[in-house]
Amino acid sequence: MVSQGVSFTLVFLLATVIALGEANNNRKLLYTPANYQPDSPLPSPVYSPPPPSPVYSPPSPVYSPPADLPPPPTPNSSPPADLPPPPRPAKLPLPPTPIYPPVALPPPQAYKAFYYRKSPPPPPSSKPWWWLL
Repeated sequence: MVSQGVSFTLVFLLATVIALGEANNNRKLLYTPANYQPDSPLPSPVYSPPPPSPVYSPPSPVYSPPADLPPPPTPNSSPPADLPPPPRPAKLPLPPTPIYPPVALPPPQAYKAFYYRKSPPPPPSSKPWWWLL
């Protein structure tokens, strides 16, 4: 189990090193001699100004004045009379606090640890040692 984890780690590290090496290898600059002259000089771009835009001013928006609204109607009735305050809730005496007897806890138990015992060695083989070769 441990060797599988070690081999996985080694493969992962190897893949990472290869990936980083490939990434750095592709970043090399193309070096050219300092006195490099192209075969023909590149034509300089000719600037041509954009065509003049037509002189045009958009018409100013003409809005009609807002319509006059009629005044709000006057109330025909008088405002309602003040309502009496809501009745107060009756004060009730608080119920007595119940007294609970103490809960009897079970006695503390000793922690029973589980230990794996070492497996016994395999029985000695009756075959000679060169049988493994």
